[in-house]
Amino acid sequence: MTGVSREGLIRQLDLFSLRLFLTVVEEEQIGLAAAREHIAPSTATRRIQALEDVLGVPLLERGRTGVLLTEAGQAVARHAHALFEELETLRADIAEIAGRVEGELTVAAAHSVIADLLAPAIGAYMLEWPAVQVRLHELDNVEVLHQAVSGKCDVGVFATVGPVDFGDAAVHLLTSEELVATLPPGHPFSARAAITVPELMTQDLIVTRTLALALEDLARVHGSSVEFLQVVRTGEVALGMVRAGLGVTLTPRGLLTEETRADVLVLEVDDPWATRTVHAVVRDERAAGPAARAFLTALVAATADA
Repeated sequence: MTGVSREGLIRQLDLFSLRLFLTVVEEEQIGLAAAREHIAPSTATRRIQALEDVLGVPLLERGRTGVLLTEAGQAVARHAHALFEELETLRADIAEIAGRVEGELTVAAAHSVIADLLAPAIGAYMLEWPAVQVRLHELDNVEVLHQAVSGKCDVGVFATVGPVDFGDAAVHLLTSEELVATLPPGHPFSARAAITVPELMTQDLIVTRTLALALEDLARVHGSSVEFLQVVRTGEVALGMVRAGLGVTLTPRGLLTEETRADVLVLEVDDPWATRTVHAVVRDERAAGPAARAFLTALVAATADA
């Protein structure tokens, strides 16, 4: 950055080009970044080149399959992230001073929590804060945690089983629910009332990705391993396969309707580990805007009323 004065940077850098650069970093392709920012690829290319000209150094190494950051590009990405976080804090402070809750709120949520918990909370929130545009991204639990911790969404809502490392993110416990073992009728354990986790691990398991990771972690702690018949996207799919006699799964007790109970065998799991916990996570609560803070309040209220 030799020869570029502070005043020169202030006069020549523009925020949109910096944001475009960060989008290129995430997508690793200028074309994909241009699509996300709703501009032509040629325009995106010119803006990135202009940014490099202002700074006096190349930020990207162009290749046939995409782009890589140069050392200077890594530095710019780091400082640009910090700059946009400060800008969001500034925007939130001004909105709070003005007494408004408005703007856009991005919520990443797991399929399993949307219908029963999240949808009512969003409905109540939008009635109270109609000036906020809520964008809901449906992902699996692992993806939601990544989005929340990396700051790619304002609030993440997802379920976990067993201990989870949230890093420095702010975590709100919303609710917890017992997991029960669901087995097909006629299973050899049909005369029993409960099953242990080690016994469960010997079964033909059909589980979600979240449960698979949790069971693998638990097996690792005990010096053993576990195999799965199928890893599926939702608990409803796993339960449907059990009803068809294809294997065994773990199910939140609240997911079992009277109709479902008539088609499966339900056993208690003799281990406190078998608990599904629902969390709301934000990357940094101090930097969260009023829209995100109001949404967290609505989530906690919806959980309390459930």
